[in-house]
Amino acid sequence: MSSGLYDGGIKALAAQAPVPETLDHPDRRVTVDNPFCGDRIDLDINLEEGRVTALAQQVRGCMLCQAAANVVAVSAIGLSRQEVEVARTELVAMLKGEEPAAWSGTGWEPLILFEPVSRHKSRHGCVTLPFNALLAAL
Repeated sequence: MSSGLYDGGIKALAAQAPVPETLDHPDRRVTVDNPFCGDRIDLDINLEEGRVTALAQQVRGCMLCQAAANVVAVSAIGLSRQEVEVARTELVAMLKGEEPAAWSGTGWEPLILFEPVSRHKSRHGCVTLPFNALLAAL
């Protein structure tokens, strides 16, 4: 694994084709900002029985925020608030230097690419902002 902050995996995640920027009739719509760096996410979701059925977002942020937002957009479909909270908790623990979670088979496997960010505390909020936006909508 590369130890660079913007390694090839992060660049590839950030460059993925984005999900739609808005939903026609979202159940919830939120805007969340990172006041330290200026990243912003406008997020729409639709829910059924407490689970995400559709997600759209407009991300105006750095490469780390864009990459993390793309992971959330793909991995959160079908999940409940509790499941998203677990993934965010494990991500935050990894960013604090703890052993990375065993994400195998969970859909959150790409989060391991953010491990090098653990050495850059000022960038943790860039990676967690998409989770914060989704949790605010849930």
